[in-house]
Amino acid sequence: MKKIYAFIAAVFMAISASAQSEEGSITLQPNVGITYSTATGYAGDDVDPAIGLTAGVEGMYMVSDNFGLALGLNYTGYNVSGSYGFKNDVIASNYYFNIPFTANYYVAEGLALKTGIALNILSTAKVDGEDEFKMEILGYKKEIVYKDAYKSTFFSFPIGASYEINNLVFDARYNFGIGRIYTEESGSFNALTFTVGYKF
Repeated sequence: MKKIYAFIAAVFMAISASAQSEEGSITLQPNVGITYSTATGYAGDDVDPAIGLTAGVEGMYMVSDNFGLALGLNYTGYNVSGSYGFKNDVIASNYYFNIPFTANYYVAEGLALKTGIALNILSTAKVDGEDEFKMEILGYKKEIVYKDAYKSTFFSFPIGASYEINNLVFDARYNFGIGRIYTEESGSFNALTFTVGYKF
């Protein structure tokens, strides 16, 4: 029985072996995942959270054995659902190029805490898959270009953690919107993001 326990422990330790890099190394990590987004301010009371997709790549330089600096480029959906014009419960798809710069501190083998800042550059904004939606303003029906309601950029503040096992990296982070997303009104996007990546 002791041999069985020893074997199980050895297997567990092997599986738990991390791909954490050494000081001075540079790694690349493609990743894919989902986002769960909410809106604040102007639209916050009128829309509900929705799921989006995210995919990209991150490069990291290890300053020391337990501290690294990472720069990423992701295509990320900050999606919400709500009523737009004459349609109810439709998805507003807001996709941005998300460029995070984060500091990563390894508190244990393979387990990193991270925080930083991210620039988000607007790529597409659609309602129910369309660029425009119809609504009535002062008794007149009008075509509204959805993307026109948004600024081209906003900043966010990511904070989270990741765990590495056999070069797989499981990452969870919350992105606090710290910049205005609308051209005329206040408000921002917050998003909880889950990704799985592979570190080279």
